[in-house]
Amino acid sequence: MSDTPLLLDSGTTRTLERARTADHVVLTGPAGCGKTTLLRTFEQAILVDDGHTLGADEADRLLREAVAGSRLVIAHRLWPDNRALARLISALPGSAVRVWLQPLSRDHVKSFAARVLDVEVSDEVAERLHERTGGTPGFVLDELSPDPRAAFARHFDGLSVAAGDLLLARSLGAPFDPGLLATVLALDLPTVSASIEALRSAGLLKVDGTPLPAAADTITALAPVEQRVSLLRTLALTQAGRSQPVSGYARVLLELGVVDPELLGVFSAAGHEVVNDDPALAARLFTAAGTGSSVHVARALALSGDLDGAVDAVDLGHADADALLIAATALTLRGQVGRGGELLQRSDSGLALGFAVTGLLGAGRLGEARTVQLGTRSQPARSLTDTLGHRLADVVLHTVTGPPMAAVAAAVATAGVNQAGARTSVQPDSPSALAGLICVHAGELTVAKSLLVKAVQADDGRGMHAVRHELLLACTELFGGDVEAARRLVHPAASGEPREALFAAALELGISRRAGDLRAVRSAWEPAQQALVVHPVDLYTLIPLTEIAVAAARIGQFHRIKTHLDEAWSLLDGLGNPPLWSVLPRWHAFHAALLIGDHTAAEEHLATLETAADALPFARALAAAARCWSLAGRGDVDHTRVEAAAQELHAHGMRVDAARLAGHAAMHTTDRKTMTQLLDIARQFHGPNGAQGGAGAEVLSDREQEVATLVRDGLTYREVGDALFISAKTVEHHVTRIRNKLGAKNRRELERALEDIDLTIAR
Repeated sequence: MSDTPLLLDSGTTRTLERARTADHVVLTGPAGCGKTTLLRTFEQAILVDDGHTLGADEADRLLREAVAGSRLVIAHRLWPDNRALARLISALPGSAVRVWLQPLSRDHVKSFAARVLDVEVSDEVAERLHERTGGTPGFVLDELSPDPRAAFARHFDGLSVAAGDLLLARSLGAPFDPGLLATVLALDLPTVSASIEALRSAGLLKVDGTPLPAAADTITALAPVEQRVSLLRTLALTQAGRSQPVSGYARVLLELGVVDPELLGVFSAAGHEVVNDDPALAARLFTAAGTGSSVHVARALALSGDLDGAVDAVDLGHADADALLIAATALTLRGQVGRGGELLQRSDSGLALGFAVTGLLGAGRLGEARTVQLGTRSQPARSLTDTLGHRLADVVLHTVTGPPMAAVAAAVATAGVNQAGARTSVQPDSPSALAGLICVHAGELTVAKSLLVKAVQADDGRGMHAVRHELLLACTELFGGDVEAARRLVHPAASGEPREALFAAALELGISRRAGDLRAVRSAWEPAQQALVVHPVDLYTLIPLTEIAVAAARIGQFHRIKTHLDEAWSLLDGLGNPPLWSVLPRWHAFHAALLIGDHTAAEEHLATLETAADALPFARALAAAARCWSLAGRGDVDHTRVEAAAQELHAHGMRVDAARLAGHAAMHTTDRKTMTQLLDIARQFHGPNGAQGGAGAEVLSDREQEVATLVRDGLTYREVGDALFISAKTVEHHVTRIRNKLGAKNRRELERALEDIDLTIAR
């Protein structure tokens, strides 16, 4: 055996010291632990290496020499079990000390590697070395060599063919089942058992039968492709015949380009195994199985995000319910909710018909949606998904035709039905997403956040609606005032399909606007406008549309989105202006109208809010706030009324809007006491339990915030100077710095920027 450098722990060192004076010594440990090296440090003794290979005659001879007075130092592995060796050790006369040589700990591997390489190694490198080698010093040396696989291959030299084949089979994923291994490798059970013991003895197989990673990697790389294919094929067919998982073998066979008619069933079974966790691989497996035009491959492609491929794989002329859902999902994610709803009317599935109602209503086609819903009610639910479809149909129609808060309650209840299944289903939307969106529109931000947090956790980063759940959660965070939380949730992958791209672009604008960063708003404007152009207006994208409208008004681009807004109002008019869907868009549009100076439009939006106030508490809160905002702009500030309106907004979770209302009113009153009281209210909403916005104000110094507050109030430089006891020239310098920090090019843009940030300082 080759020598391995020694690195002994303190316990082994103390045992070794006792062994130096013992009559006999037994060195025990797995291959590569340094037994041979340690053996050669003993003098005036008979040295026996590889004692586990002793035969009966040799063991008897050594025992006779020990009885005659010779000192024996025997090194042996733990396996295989050798009766001759055991008899020899038990019969040794005099004292005998056994020294157990254990694998190195991670810290010892780190020290050992540093000594070999003559350079410090990181904890990460040490961890990897320990994981791949099990801490065996000889194996660590191999890993540290210039060609680790070539160095490690020497450990296979003494193995039997059967042991080598068994190690390869385990490395390719064969279960640790002696009976199965015997069948696959065409061996008898005694040979399999002996091979397992030999591999354990060599340190290549762990006690639980798991191959050492370095050994598995090396033998797999060195084995001829033909041998691997043959073994994988046999494993796959055998396991398929036993109804056991086969995806691990099928994946490798697919990568090796194996085409075999006998494996079609294996590939199909493997596709079903992995479709929820790795849909892209499932699509390849289904295609290899000869089901390239089936609904299975279409579903897998859709779950992987390849909607083009999914639609191509669907034969709409002979499509079943699943195929229709796939096609409708693709249309919906691309903004064609009405077309998706039309397509789903052809289905006999309760779930598909539920989404048909959702799609038709989203396009403003209330009459058709009602007709489909009546049809779903006449069909008994045959499954849980049918029940879910019926509930969806009822819920979405009730958001338009029924009491808004009752619809909210029904939507929340529906979100809990088959939530786990929604992650692995191909459907236009998830119940959780719809319920979350409905709650946001109803001003129930806390409920929406709870639903969407659960959905995001259930997604675990997977599922075709994972990005949508994160974007809707970002909306709740943004409206609640946590700009940074919203920023973290705007998913990089959201630029894929038009629906998610529209939400992501609107959120980018909303985040930048609330941070008072006009440069970022301008930068985010074009992508948002382009996302809006490619996505037709529908009921479920009114939030991003009107969020974009406010930003457009802020930077003088309102004319470019006015047509979209007109379409939105027409859609809502056609649905009877349902309060639940109307009030939040109207609130945004009210502010956009004020920004462009269109007070007539602002009053129209305010009137719509007031009309809906009796039907929806959120509408009442927004209407009261909008009325206070409008009056304050004309210098009419009622402290009690403003405080009550701000408290209502805060109760609905809209803390930033509550603070801005109080601050806006404070800046437009001439009564010093009222101003102070309102600023105190605004500051409370921005405290530890209030909003976490105001990023734009944070870049300004205290004096700059004082100047900015008065400038926003419409005072001249001289008037600001008189109020703060500084010169008009100093005010001008402050304003220049403020403009530079906020990215405003002129006084008009500065006023707009100051409207968006939270200047809640005391006056």
